[in-house]
Amino acid sequence: MISSGIYACSCIGRHTVKEEIRNSDAVLLGTVISKDIVRLVDSNAIKMHALEDSLAKGLYETVVAKYQLVLTSKYKGKTSSDTVEIYTGLGNGDCGVRFEIGKTYIIYGSNSTYLGQLNNDTPYPKGKNIFWTNTCSRTTLENQKEIQEIEKHRKKR
Repeated sequence: MISSGIYACSCIGRHTVKEEIRNSDAVLLGTVISKDIVRLVDSNAIKMHALEDSLAKGLYETVVAKYQLVLTSKYKGKTSSDTVEIYTGLGNGDCGVRFEIGKTYIIYGSNSTYLGQLNNDTPYPKGKNIFWTNTCSRTTLENQKEIQEIEKHRKKR
């Protein structure tokens, strides 16, 4: 039996709002309007191991969720649209956040994936209006207490 590994989410401590704002590329408030499952394949590993496509894709495939959100507020980060894509794991030990369509969330996002490994060419999405988040961040359902803390600590523009 061949296995590509076992993953478990492990977060060390919890940042304050101020720390999380500083560590995040974006801090956004938005409502989830859609969800898609995206399969990303490390084609470099497939070539290196000369595996059949069907076997290789299972071994060197990362499956993530892509959510589209309509922004209500932007506290930090650069966006060129009122709609953004949020990528995260599926929540099965990969630190993924399980968002629900129609609900509004405070997103602490990064411009790059938290799932990446060195020496692979998995095409993790990145670019304008694309952010990654996970359960180790303060990403949460909309709540006034968190929003008040964000407004208190965000940089004045």
